[in-house]
Amino acid sequence: MRINSIELYHIQMPLHFTFKTAQTSLNHRETIVIKAVDELGNTGYGEVVAFNEPFYSAETLMDSKWVLINDYIPKLLSEEIKHPFMVHEWMDLSYPMAIAGLENALLDLYAKRQQKSIMEVVFSEATHDRIAPGMVLGDLEPSNLLKQIEHYREEGYIRFKIKIKPEDGFPKLKLIRERYPDLKLLADANKSYESDQIHELKKLDELDLLCIEEPLASMDFTDYQKLQEEIKIPICLDESIQTMDDLKTAIQLKACKVVNIKVGRIGGMYYAKQMIELCRENHIHYWIGSMVESGISKILHVHLASLKDTYIPGDLSPSRRYFPRDIIHPEITVENGMIQVPKGWGLGVEIDEDALKAYTIDHVRIGGE
Repeated sequence: MRINSIELYHIQMPLHFTFKTAQTSLNHRETIVIKAVDELGNTGYGEVVAFNEPFYSAETLMDSKWVLINDYIPKLLSEEIKHPFMVHEWMDLSYPMAIAGLENALLDLYAKRQQKSIMEVVFSEATHDRIAPGMVLGDLEPSNLLKQIEHYREEGYIRFKIKIKPEDGFPKLKLIRERYPDLKLLADANKSYESDQIHELKKLDELDLLCIEEPLASMDFTDYQKLQEEIKIPICLDESIQTMDDLKTAIQLKACKVVNIKVGRIGGMYYAKQMIELCRENHIHYWIGSMVESGISKILHVHLASLKDTYIPGDLSPSRRYFPRDIIHPEITVENGMIQVPKGWGLGVEIDEDALKAYTIDHVRIGGE
């Protein structure tokens, strides 16, 4: 397989609401959609999910764009590609989100050429045809939070992740638990607690949470090791796990019991598969996370979340919850409390070219002259 051209669509998608965490707030989402075209005219799509500011990881969207245009794509256009995972032999992990977007586009293209789904070319195991959705609710006022939970429970959601911060995390979660004693509930602190606030985190033990995601501002796994020894709630690591070595260290130190795997954060499906296999070998729970992104990334996560031993439903909800119009067709929907996993080749969805163009604020094409 040879790649004839790569197109980058720098898009800006307005959000229906302002999404707040302990670290930032968003009222629109910028990402980069990658379109790969092979020598036969087949196409594949991926997405670079870095943010404009380095609050989640050091790589920003402009970093990703620069390295794609000036390094990764020129390398790719000169190579014969037997399998998309070959890109990891040519490119280091300095810009994992850029690599993931490129790899994902190649995987979509490669799977279409093989007339297989994207999971068939990455995993050789049975998967679910449908998956349960999971709802992420930002840092909202308690009354609004309860209204949102009730609304989405009526739509069939069974799992809620609540963004929290030290100032009001415990009373907010306690209020939810008192109202909904049987709700599947977890918290995401986005690194907002300091190591001397363990007493605040220990309060959460009484709330029967599935896990608490990234509670500590510390980058030291030994701090997480100490915290996991102190609290009953399983610690879930997310942005602290950037590489396989990070995961191996966290497992060795018993710094967590759960890992949130985001394809973009770790450099692509190649590393996602390795991390899943390592978690399985060491009896660490894993689940599939998302980062407020378009349907191109979300539908890939739907596929990955269809693995039968994922710990909890991923951060997956309908396209229209976030955006007035997504760039895939059909869009992601929840029916009877479930999301259907696409059956077609590659990602199993079509790209809404009109929506993609409408959201595009910059377009670059490399190759294909």
